Amino acid sequence: MEVRKHLFKGVLALMLATPMAGEARDYMTSLPGVADCLKKAVAGDRIIIEAGTYRDVDLKWKAVGTKQAPITVEAKPGTVLITGHSSLVMGGKHLVVSGLEFRNGYPSRRSVVEFAGGKDFAQDCNLTRCVIDNYNTEDRSQSKSYIYLSGQRNRVDHCELLRKYNLGVTLLVNLNGANNLNNHHQIDHNYFGPREVYGSNGAETMRIGTSQQSYETSATTVCDNFFDRCSGEVEVISIKSCDNIVRGNYLWECEGVVALRHGKRNLVENNTFVGNGKRNTGGVRVVDSNHVIRNNIFVSLAGQRFFSALGVMNAVPNSLPNRYVQVSDITITDNVYVDCTNLEFGTGADAERTSAPRSIDFKRNRLFVSGTQNPFQMVDKASEVRFADNIMNKNLEGLPSGIKIAKVKLPMVPTYQQMISRTIGKLSETAKTAKAEARTVMVAKDADLPQVLAQAEDGDAFVLQGDEYKLVKTVLVQKNVTIRSASGKTLLRSVGTSVPHLMTIDNGGSLEVEGLVFDGRLEPGGSSPETGISTANTMTTPYKLKVNNCKFINFGENGCAAIRGQKSTFADSLIVTGCLIADCSGGGVDFASEKDDKGRYNAENMLIENCEFRRLLGTPVNVYRGGSDESTAGPYVTVRNCFFYDCCNKQRGSVLRLMGPQYLRVSDCQFFNSGRGGVSVRLDETSWEDVVIERCKFEKSGAVLAMRKEVYLNRQNQGL
Repeated sequence: MEVRKHLFKGVLALMLATPMAGEARDYMTSLPGVADCLKKAVAGDRIIIEAGTYRDVDLKWKAVGTKQAPITVEAKPGTVLITGHSSLVMGGKHLVVSGLEFRNGYPSRRSVVEFAGGKDFAQDCNLTRCVIDNYNTEDRSQSKSYIYLSGQRNRVDHCELLRKYNLGVTLLVNLNGANNLNNHHQIDHNYFGPREVYGSNGAETMRIGTSQQSYETSATTVCDNFFDRCSGEVEVISIKSCDNIVRGNYLWECEGVVALRHGKRNLVENNTFVGNGKRNTGGVRVVDSNHVIRNNIFVSLAGQRFFSALGVMNAVPNSLPNRYVQVSDITITDNVYVDCTNLEFGTGADAERTSAPRSIDFKRNRLFVSGTQNPFQMVDKASEVRFADNIMNKNLEGLPSGIKIAKVKLPMVPTYQQMISRTIGKLSETAKTAKAEARTVMVAKDADLPQVLAQAEDGDAFVLQGDEYKLVKTVLVQKNVTIRSASGKTLLRSVGTSVPHLMTIDNGGSLEVEGLVFDGRLEPGGSSPETGISTANTMTTPYKLKVNNCKFINFGENGCAAIRGQKSTFADSLIVTGCLIADCSGGGVDFASEKDDKGRYNAENMLIENCEFRRLLGTPVNVYRGGSDESTAGPYVTVRNCFFYDCCNKQRGSVLRLMGPQYLRVSDCQFFNSGRGGVSVRLDETSWEDVVIERCKFEKSGAVLAMRKEVYLNRQNQGL
């Protein structure tokens, strides 16, 4: 009897441990083993990935689950790290992928994660609670996405998308092909982390469709996401298709807008835009027809034109689909605007965009202003904009009819942390190395300076004790560091045969230098450096450069420059103050390496102040942003209180060659015996660029060449 009892218990335990036919199973496997498990997985099965770091994996996962019993591939959050040259393609039906973390690598395909859109296109699949962080190619101009969303009824939720630096949309909804249309995707409760200004078109945080698919229905819902300082370009969310919903999202200090760029019948409702007065923070821009914008909150948005809190575009008559189609039949109701700089009707009106908006209803909106500026900008005629039942707290000059003056109840605006809680819930712990304490390092006069900088940590300051440092290789800057001279006159020069730049800023680096002399003279048996300070040939991350009280002398090669930003590099800020640049066969400050006329440029914010340029054969200040693209607001360039003596007198030369800055101030500068064979200042400004030359003196020097004479006439300039 006892034997039979033990036999029964053993059989029962075996039955519980062995799944019956059709019963869901759990698998434990490594990341590369997931594909094999999926081949035998059935509806309801769960595949658990073993903890670890996986490098250089190209993953293709396909499974067929059901709505009631999806197949799940999951990792415990924070335990499975994917790095190196890696990507994931997921396809099939009812496949859920959860808990993966892609960090500090670059995609092996066109995106880090792709929902398949071909033969085995993804249907009812779900990417959830995953992290993609710093997954960028080395060349910032190479276009890659974090997520490429194809197929039908797929969902991306509770994911964190962070530190996207290279060209390409962060999350792209693909409509190319019948399997991808009318898709009803859902993108919800995600955190889109800060994306810095890229410096050209193509850096949207999200895009749904393209201009070629603009009249196809996507029916994608974007809801309850947090967009945190997403400023890659003007279109944070770019809608280029029909019948989409953008609902309940939070946009915090984003330098850009939700752009209804192409397509019809899109709905933007219940979103909150908070700008905190930051430059270029915007709301919604409208093109085409039958859109509804309602119940949104817009707070302290300072953007203008394409970056406005509301921008209702002018159109191109008989426009092709990829330009600016007539704006008509737009409903803008029940929104709240608090201290917003611009609500524009007729945005972008120019010689091409001549057709004003038609049949626009602006009704039951509330507006609060604390200043005295009227936020309404009627760029073109507003005869077909119907204002009705709106209220505003102040009676300002030039208000349109249909605005009643009354007390305005201000909305409850959630805090930053509340926005996190209401969207993704809680951010993961980003993997970090222990941060070393910033040091002040005294560099001996006989030290190997490049070797010393190779040991740098972020925040370190290096004080050079010697009077001169002879370099056999470039000083490579890969951290955020300061280098200054103890005496205020430490000289750096090349004695090597291959030192193209005395200092080079590389990925991850930012630099502040003070009191140094960069000497480019040729050493017997050596080679002349091309620049004093340069960037690497390509970089992924933006950088900052500040140069104070330095000298750049004796750079004798044609094409050389004192300071240069190379192609496919981007400075968030460049500050050059109190410097002398003299006796050079090339140029001075050269940020004109993006020459393909696609709206790209090398620096966002530039200040050159209290500097002296003497005897330069090349262009002392050269900035270039070519083309007519309107996706960015920079560069912002200020040249103030500078002196130019005997500079760039060759035929067709320019002392200041400033092509394409969208904000430019040249003030209190003196030009003497400069630009005689060409011009002192060469511009190529558009009608919308904010360009002023004022209080400058021109003696025995070239003229100003500009498209608009009002840029410099009657502005207290002398000698023109």
